[in-house]
Amino acid sequence: MTTPLTVALVTPLTGPDAAQGLAGLRGVTLWARDERLPAPWDEVSLTAYDAYPDPAAAMRAAVAARPDALLGPYGHRAALAACAATDRVVFNTGAPSTRFVRQAFPNVVNIAAATSTWPRGVLAAVRAADRRARKVVLLASGDTAVEITSVARAAATGQAFEVASHVFAPGKATLAATRLPPGDVLIVHASPDDELAAANILLRRPWRAAAFSTAVSAQATASLGDLREQLLAPGSWMPESTQLTATGPTAREFTADYTALHGVAPTETAAWAYVTGLILGRAIRFCGGVQDASVLAAARGIDTTTLLGRFRLDEATGLQVGHQIPIVQWQDGASRTVWPREAARATFAHPRRITSRPASAPPTARPTSTSPTT
Repeated sequence: MTTPLTVALVTPLTGPDAAQGLAGLRGVTLWARDERLPAPWDEVSLTAYDAYPDPAAAMRAAVAARPDALLGPYGHRAALAACAATDRVVFNTGAPSTRFVRQAFPNVVNIAAATSTWPRGVLAAVRAADRRARKVVLLASGDTAVEITSVARAAATGQAFEVASHVFAPGKATLAATRLPPGDVLIVHASPDDELAAANILLRRPWRAAAFSTAVSAQATASLGDLREQLLAPGSWMPESTQLTATGPTAREFTADYTALHGVAPTETAAWAYVTGLILGRAIRFCGGVQDASVLAAARGIDTTTLLGRFRLDEATGLQVGHQIPIVQWQDGASRTVWPREAARATFAHPRRITSRPASAPPTARPTSTSPTT
């Protein structure tokens, strides 16, 4: 007779975020197959609940089934609604946000560093290479615009930058870009389409460094041509990494196992979902039970490394501080990790060179004011 560890995953399986939700489900499925738990559990029984269109109702349905552990969901709005619908411990699989601080969500275990923290790496890299840069210009849109503005301002203060922040409505990137003042460092955080529209205008200006949140994608930035050179972006994970881990397989081993099981290569979302299972399993082994209070306390004390880097929660906020979002830079047609230093695969090229124009787009009139602040 088997004694399963029952795990509920609440995540979008239909709707606009279905692809990400299904990738997360595949990641957790692989973990459930491979996890080795102490007695009395001899297998993991996983049940998925569709968070679309009502994540709160999906969470309530999952809680009603009385699982041993709750995971999910993907997406900030879905996660906020789902986690607010229960006082059970929830392992935050796919919504890395500073809104899940312990003071507001005391029972949430944050697995990934908040997406909005990526400007910290950009500003740290620039400051390490450049003592002259002073003014940061931030252009943001979307659900996380307020969050990323707050994080960027705090990071800039710590690195002796001043910040001029500008929030625009989705679809209005061109207008917002033409009105943006000059500065030394440009940071843009918006949808891929809005970032591309802004890039075609702003990357002709003489910024000492420029960073766009979606610029890690070769497909999204292909039309920028030479303007993409030396552009910075938050990086993704490295699926072929063989760096040793303290918990779970290497990235390369995970990639091979995931591909063999599902017939497709894993995405970053799938990798984070798998790591969520690893942290849950480690917490259960540490405390020897599945009571929420014990598992939560155990998770808060974990300091380990996984295929996605270090895991450690901040004691005061409960946010993930062990993992740093890597910063990549486009160099000679390839994106290369340049920050943090211990993960760098190339030297940070700075200051940025001003290039000509996109490979397949007509030139755009230069702004009348293009002098950087020094």
